[in-house]
Amino acid sequence: MMTAIRSSKVVGPVSIMLTLMMLALVAPTSVLPVAEAQGQNRLLLLFPVVDQSASGYDDLAGKMTDYLQMSMNQVAGMKVAEYSRTNPLVLRAVEEGQIRSIDLAADVTDPITAIQMGYALGANEVCMAMVTSVDTSESPAKVELLLNGTCYDVMANVDQATMQVAERPTPSSTFGVSGASTVREGYAGAAGPLLREAMKNAAHAAAQVLAGMPAEEMAQKKPARDDTSWRWIVAAAVVAGLLLAADNAGNDDNAGPSPNAVAPTPLRLEIEPSAIEMFWMAPNTTLTLLRYDIQRSTDNGATWNPVPGSQGTVLPNDTDFSDFSVIEGQSYRYRIRAQYTTTGPSAWAEFDAVQFPG
Repeated sequence: MMTAIRSSKVVGPVSIMLTLMMLALVAPTSVLPVAEAQGQNRLLLLFPVVDQSASGYDDLAGKMTDYLQMSMNQVAGMKVAEYSRTNPLVLRAVEEGQIRSIDLAADVTDPITAIQMGYALGANEVCMAMVTSVDTSESPAKVELLLNGTCYDVMANVDQATMQVAERPTPSSTFGVSGASTVREGYAGAAGPLLREAMKNAAHAAAQVLAGMPAEEMAQKKPARDDTSWRWIVAAAVVAGLLLAADNAGNDDNAGPSPNAVAPTPLRLEIEPSAIEMFWMAPNTTLTLLRYDIQRSTDNGATWNPVPGSQGTVLPNDTDFSDFSVIEGQSYRYRIRAQYTTTGPSAWAEFDAVQFPG
């Protein structure tokens, strides 16, 4: 019977239907009208994050920009585009004469220029952010960083008669948030994995502020109690069905890899005091990477599941990832594949098996 369920073509539609049922049951009645009322997505132009921390970490600003864009895109009613010289929106604006090519030579560091760029590109809002500090402690291991940002409504700061940006632009929103890694007792490895945790945490916090949650309330906010507890009883049954379908779907590779999708190259595994760190080489291809998927097996490859904390968070420019959810004496196998923007996934590429010492 399980084989029939695994191969059935109705698993996907049924999973979607169950998901919608679950959301309708457990979501507060006010959520759906709000989402509908927001209408079309507002385009937010995100400028590269500036690193003012003097921490010395390579590409901190670039990774922070990617994590921030990823988190902001989860805000309902918002579509985020990163400003860069290679962005198709920017290239088209240059071709149409809306932006001078000479203007692309300099970094955008002030709100007036940012708003001008946003106006030329048809953005509704622009956002500028900076990492102001990074604090690292060794015993226990922990990384914490501070992220500040300011967003501006484009049309609210442009005089429609003169098409000039206001001398003192008025922010539409600001955020000053912190992001911290999990405290790792006994960890003596590189700070990179902990820094990524802190950046993801800060990016999520910034996105929550843009979604309307005051930054000072985030740490104290608790889920509201639902007096209609029957919803959760029904939802629990629905979740059970979803987990079954998701488990089957997660191990189902019927579609197969795309023939044009190049896989990453596994390099090595390193045993840290409280983690297993994976290193790989990015695929040599002209295709645009979207992310990496990483899975592990604890039964010698019979079943595979996503490495905890890896789903949707391993960026195109990442070449290492740490699995902190390891058990002493347990053997692990890891595999990785590349997801591309215009094709299907690559084939899985497997690392050598490893045992976490006990």
